[in-house]
Amino acid sequence: MSQEKTYPAELTVGRNIVEATFAMCLWKNPDLYNDYEKINENGDQTLITQDGKFYFSLGKQIWKQGYKSIDHVTVETYLKGKPALRKSFEGKGGMRMVDDMRSTVTPENIDASYDSLVKLNYLMWLHDQGFNLTPHINRFLNMPSHEIYDFYERAFNDGSLATGHDINIKPLKIDDAYIDKCIKGNVRGIAYGKVCNILNYLTLGLPKGDLYMLAGYSGVGKSSFVFENYILPISCKGIKCAIISNEMKEESFQDLLMIHILTQDLGYWGLNRKLLKQGELNDENIEMLNRAKQISVEKYGNIKFSKLFDNDFRKIRKITRQLARDGFEVIFYDTMKSEDNANDIMWQQLLIQSRKLFQLASKENISIIASYQLALHTLNKRYLDASCLSNAKQIKEVFSEMVYLRPLWDDEYTGEKNDVKPYVLQHDESGKYGKVEISFALEPDKKYVVAFLDKTRNDKDGQTIIYEFDGQFNKWKEIGYCTVRQDRG
Repeated sequence: MSQEKTYPAELTVGRNIVEATFAMCLWKNPDLYNDYEKINENGDQTLITQDGKFYFSLGKQIWKQGYKSIDHVTVETYLKGKPALRKSFEGKGGMRMVDDMRSTVTPENIDASYDSLVKLNYLMWLHDQGFNLTPHINRFLNMPSHEIYDFYERAFNDGSLATGHDINIKPLKIDDAYIDKCIKGNVRGIAYGKVCNILNYLTLGLPKGDLYMLAGYSGVGKSSFVFENYILPISCKGIKCAIISNEMKEESFQDLLMIHILTQDLGYWGLNRKLLKQGELNDENIEMLNRAKQISVEKYGNIKFSKLFDNDFRKIRKITRQLARDGFEVIFYDTMKSEDNANDIMWQQLLIQSRKLFQLASKENISIIASYQLALHTLNKRYLDASCLSNAKQIKEVFSEMVYLRPLWDDEYTGEKNDVKPYVLQHDESGKYGKVEISFALEPDKKYVVAFLDKTRNDKDGQTIIYEFDGQFNKWKEIGYCTVRQDRG
């Protein structure tokens, strides 16, 4: 996309005004730069006019100096000692021009202003690809950007259906290809059994073309569990994995990756998650961090991260399809929520979103793990099942595998009133698990987490597995099965 190319007049006339409006929203409220500071970096061309780029860049530089407002004194102070920049600024009308432009904008409308830029850039890109925009251009200019995307997606889908290329109707029969799959075990999902050997066996891995739920209450460690026990072991086998998060920031997953490399790859226990956040590191700590950085590139470079700031499914779908095209097989979507005070419309949207996630996984033939936050009003339930999904329990029909986590309660330790009686299954002569249960005791000074397998299409529902957990180092150890007493009521 470039101004040197020839575009329909509707896409270029007034472009200066659109970009200036966006830039002046930022000048009027510089804190908004937090959301848009990456614009026009690393090859990005969101802004293409000289004025738009100038005002955006100048405001950003002033904001980075720590100024909370951009007024006459602020600009004068910043331009002091910068004669070339001052000349350019004055040549565009100086603060008089800025004041005139700022008086016409409202920072609360910056999302709409930014979407106008995205829309124009998308239309220019479509023009560059050879699409004839002329028949629809006035209609497009009155649409938000995502509706234009949906317009062409529907057109392609309709065309595919009309030509029959996306439809495959054939006899259902047992053939050699099916027998070969059974022999090779290709119907299994993506194995994650390095830590979770029992759970991986029960679910036959992560199902491809399907959904896997890992649920729990806030703070139980859902994201930490998935990252340590699913994403990292799978990525080490060369399988591309990605995280799409509307919950945790990139830094939080960087912390988890760093702790894993330090402890598991380098055998170094001199730093924990809290110390990483506090800073004040010594020379040895810094040396180990730099060694871990190199390992992260060499061993874990096939993990990608994308941060979302809302639950817009259009964005999730767009990102996931791109990742699938790039060969990614496992997507961790963090997180779906079940709010206690949500209305019927919210529950319906949650159900619709889960069905769309399933369709996306199925069509792209990838595995999607969705973390799910359980309803807080069920926090006192001892035995976790679909009732903890509250009004959203209908989504159970969509997921292939559903696992819920909660910490072990004090009265469930060995010898206590509701002892969960942990055990392992003895191996038979062939080395496979038999039916003989061998009990063992829990240590009172350690922390444990129980996983409830509420649903699986590959084994018996209702099984419970217990993990030893060290939160300082995000270290999980699967130690066996257990028996949790059912709630009365």
